[in-house]
Amino acid sequence: MKAIEHLYRLLQKENKLLTTKEIAQIAGLSRSAVSGYLAKLFKQNLVEKHGTRPVYWIVKAESSVFDHIIGSDGSLKYHVRALTQAILYPPHGLPVIITGASGTGKSLLAKLMYQRALELDEIQKNGRFVTLNTADYANNPELLSSVLFGYKKGAFTGADEDTIGLLDKANNGYLFLDEVHRLSKSDQEKLFSLLDNCTFYPLGEVSHPHKVNVRLIFATTENLDNCLLKTFLRRIPLHINLPKFIDRPLTERVAIVAQCFKHEATETKKKFSVSKTLLMDLANRNYLGNIGTLGNKVKILCSKGYTMYPNAQIIQIGSAADSGFAIIDSDFNWSEVTELTDYVFERFQNIQNELIASFSKGSSISDCKLIILRSLRSLSRIANSIPTQLFGRNIKQAIKSVLGDKYGLRLNLHQNEFELFVLAFNLSFIQEKPLAHSKELVKLFEQNYPRSFYIYRQFLNYFKPKNYANFYLWFILLFSDLINPIEEIRYTCILLAHGESTATSIQKIVNNLAKSYVFEAFDMPIDATVDDINVCVQNYLQTQKAHDHGIILLFDMGSLNQMFTKIKHASNKKLLVINNLTTASALDIAIRVQRDESFSDITEKAKNYGKYIGVQYFEGLSDQDNIIISCLSGAGLSQAIKDIIEGTLSTKKQIITMDYRKLRELLDNNDSSFFKNTQLIITTTDFKIKLDIPIINIYNILDQKWFNELKTYLLDSGEESKNVDNLLEKFLKFLTIQGIKERLQFLNPNTVIDEVQAVAAKYQKYYGVTFSGKIKLNLYMHLSLMIERILLSENKDKNNQIFFKNDIEKEFALISNTIFKPIEMKYNIKINNFEISLIFELLEDYL
Repeated sequence: MKAIEHLYRLLQKENKLLTTKEIAQIAGLSRSAVSGYLAKLFKQNLVEKHGTRPVYWIVKAESSVFDHIIGSDGSLKYHVRALTQAILYPPHGLPVIITGASGTGKSLLAKLMYQRALELDEIQKNGRFVTLNTADYANNPELLSSVLFGYKKGAFTGADEDTIGLLDKANNGYLFLDEVHRLSKSDQEKLFSLLDNCTFYPLGEVSHPHKVNVRLIFATTENLDNCLLKTFLRRIPLHINLPKFIDRPLTERVAIVAQCFKHEATETKKKFSVSKTLLMDLANRNYLGNIGTLGNKVKILCSKGYTMYPNAQIIQIGSAADSGFAIIDSDFNWSEVTELTDYVFERFQNIQNELIASFSKGSSISDCKLIILRSLRSLSRIANSIPTQLFGRNIKQAIKSVLGDKYGLRLNLHQNEFELFVLAFNLSFIQEKPLAHSKELVKLFEQNYPRSFYIYRQFLNYFKPKNYANFYLWFILLFSDLINPIEEIRYTCILLAHGESTATSIQKIVNNLAKSYVFEAFDMPIDATVDDINVCVQNYLQTQKAHDHGIILLFDMGSLNQMFTKIKHASNKKLLVINNLTTASALDIAIRVQRDESFSDITEKAKNYGKYIGVQYFEGLSDQDNIIISCLSGAGLSQAIKDIIEGTLSTKKQIITMDYRKLRELLDNNDSSFFKNTQLIITTTDFKIKLDIPIINIYNILDQKWFNELKTYLLDSGEESKNVDNLLEKFLKFLTIQGIKERLQFLNPNTVIDEVQAVAAKYQKYYGVTFSGKIKLNLYMHLSLMIERILLSENKDKNNQIFFKNDIEKEFALISNTIFKPIEMKYNIKINNFEISLIFELLEDYL
């Protein structure tokens, strides 16, 4: 196989626009060799070329009657391909239904399908194209049936002989049923056997069906689901929907307008000089009857021109003040239409190439803007052929609603810059071919100006263009004065809320007060899950990838910890999550972000937004080493224990109080990441967990074993021994007060506890011992209640007939009299031998 043949087959396989360089890379040949082969193929009329710098090549498709349809290689490309497949499908093709508004070209497409079947030899040369508009028989369904199916002699009054219907006449050809929604349900059902096995029964025939080889095309302007039987529709595998005229690409609309003028030139054998302004104006209108109404509009314009200049060689259509005219006659070949798009494509490609080169050299935004302005000036020679006034209003509305209302941005474009921007946008709609290296330019924009380019994308979404790449060229022109202040904001700030406009309403207020794009907002469905929200946030963060200073998220939904964990695990940035979205909190954040306050300062201020606001800027319970206190009896006891620890120890560990039930739920989840910085849990009950975290029951601390365990942990953490011992004393004091305050009627618990602690300390010092926590607690409570009992007793010397048996008891009694002397004097009481004997029994094991 020759190299040129190999290259041609490769192009057939690719079947898309390719540059010479791209073809050379795919074929593995040198660029110069490929260029020579392409030139030969072009001379042989086997390939087409488009554009100038660079030139794009594509295999020239086999000529077809479908080529006469404007848009056969554009908006109707897939329709044409599907219809061709329907023609070729064995054994007799596929039935087709064509839908679309009135005047969109359904009848023309059906006729061309028949002609294409003849070209492909799929039907016999004598096969006919038979048309039936069922709307003509809308008020007489029986007559419609007789016309369609034929009838037998005597089938009804007036049926004097056998008569064939349109189905028989269309045998070996096509039957086109227009306005098929007018078919009765009965007639639709009669077509079932025809669609299933190519047979049908004429009216009055019950035993001998007719067999025909007829291909069916249906058309309707109605919604299929509302007008046809489901069982009927299931038998029609191909549905073609034609777009309205205004929904076609602009280049196709201009070509259709020119075609209408060509039709009038052919009919009248005249030439028409049509202003390009008028061509564009007609192409940008929305016609109720689509192309049909447009054709009538053009006919009237030509009629007016002919009436004014009946003998003129060339009849002018349009204002003489217009700058450009196209001469349209019966031989018009669209060169005037394609000239515009080819020229625009070349200029766009040059602009893009210059921008990429400028960025690569590190040029300033101003330099890049000058490239665009200079190039658009060279395009302004065709500005008069583009209707800019209406589209200019659309752009102004988009600037107001997207940039202004939503993001709080104010443009500073001069009038001539704005007019050039409007021109550029209009030309982008005309030029729909993709530019080479568009991805490279977009990547440069995203890397250098991620926040600004993100907003520009939102601006483009207002227009929903099909080919975004051509519109990216004008980013610098529109945003040149906004880029620096937008990019100076270091944090990525997000608002999330349930409802249709909750988050975006707050966004509009805050961004406008800040006069800058600080927040993006997302209104989430009521049933949105944390996973749904996470996907939404992650997609947005991808567009903000150049900013790694931190993420600030305000929301009104879901679990604070779940939200934080989901987003944090997918991002390496600092993250602040606030779970109570308000306008006030969002505005405060915006002000601090604009001041460029540090992330840590912003997080600290966020904690003060309100009692019910949750703030998280770390993963899990805390970003610091911490001790959790959680008491079954409630938050009051937990807070009291926390106060004792913070007032006694020198530890820098964070002391956190937590609801007991919530703690148990979190521990049962076995989420080690949540408790990764938790060093110890202090509670008031005994329970086991699977996580490797020590748990100490505060009441067990009264036992020497557990106190020693706590002391060891605290000493290992750098705590001083005397502080730990002091902690136990304070615990005992607190627990004693808690135990006696409801039982004392006269004495102040906070006063008497100091006195009984002093008594216990004197006993320990005299005997050189250290009482356990339990002994101390029992002793403190016993002594406190004893003092009040004696104080309130009428017979203060009662139960004094106790005698001590041995030297240990006698010594204890003697020293006790000395130890209690201050208390006896203060309260004017006497501690009798009975009370001393009870104390002895309590402390006997230590004496």
